[in-house]
Amino acid sequence: MTDHLIEEPGGSFAASGPAGRGIEAGGATPPASPAPDGGAARGRSVWPMLERDALVGLLAVVVIVMSLAKPDLYPTAANFRATMASQAVLAVCALAALVPLVAGQFDLSSGAVLGASAVGAASALGRGVPLPLALLGAVGIGATVGVTNGLLVTRLSINPLIVTLGTASVVRGLLDRYVGGKVLLEGIPTSLTRYGSALPENLWIGLPRVVFLMALTACAVWYLVEHTPFGRSLAAVGASPAAARLVGVRVERRTIAAFTLGGALAGVAGVLQLAYSGQGNPAVGPNFTLPALAAVFLGASAIRPGRTNVGGTIVAIYFLAATISGLNFLGLGRGVEPLFNGFALLTGVGLSSVLARRRR
Repeated sequence: MTDHLIEEPGGSFAASGPAGRGIEAGGATPPASPAPDGGAARGRSVWPMLERDALVGLLAVVVIVMSLAKPDLYPTAANFRATMASQAVLAVCALAALVPLVAGQFDLSSGAVLGASAVGAASALGRGVPLPLALLGAVGIGATVGVTNGLLVTRLSINPLIVTLGTASVVRGLLDRYVGGKVLLEGIPTSLTRYGSALPENLWIGLPRVVFLMALTACAVWYLVEHTPFGRSLAAVGASPAAARLVGVRVERRTIAAFTLGGALAGVAGVLQLAYSGQGNPAVGPNFTLPALAAVFLGASAIRPGRTNVGGTIVAIYFLAATISGLNFLGLGRGVEPLFNGFALLTGVGLSSVLARRRR
């Protein structure tokens, strides 16, 4: 009698044999081990909690230490509002990189797409296009680049790192030819810039308005990835494309959908960047790629250790922002941001790999 693959809760797959024994996709079920004593059991129950909450605790420690070190600058309302507003753009860009990663695909073009969407919306507004159409067009630019990435990866079987690095370069080149190095400022309505402003008169319940859109986007992506059949199928593709095919998942379609959704989210990030800065600057977008990836990988060591997840990504973004902001106030600003982001990316990749192996 043949074995059958079955889907388990959370998107994992297992095989059930004729004797009714569960066999994990990665190999045979190990024999039962003796029950640990009470101390070992408590240690094992505490360790996952420490893994899950360590980054949140580090964020709290950074905020407390920096507030004590620079009490007149760091723990101010103005610094809090500016940090929340500026990191909202990066958060959505990180979510754009996260969705393809759930499906096991790297996307290095999210920053370039962010810049293209911001410039596209600014250009359309400068030509008199109504605001809703200009914003939809910006999201459409991102989705188009995402579809292109997905088709190149699936139809031509090109490594996603090569594909997305190439499309990022193409997008930047097209932007340079289109704007000629200029920053687009004309025609951007004040209703949009007020939405992205961190000034006290433009707040909602004490927070910049752009933060609420970021939170709504994060909740939507979290629900889609964690609580829908589509999200579970993405996780199945990311875990094992071969096993996903055996249970009927259309791997190529899911891969294209992941890139498309990631591109559309990068387009949303471009709209937020336009609202926050009030300008379409083609040079800004690529600066988001490394911090976004650093946040995603560092976030995989928190909340749900060993897995890319929305909650951990948001915590990682504000941990990086709080630390870099504090170091700037301490006079260590020169080169600290790329240095810290690069270190966080290496640390995040290493930790997520170790935790993923332990989880398996």
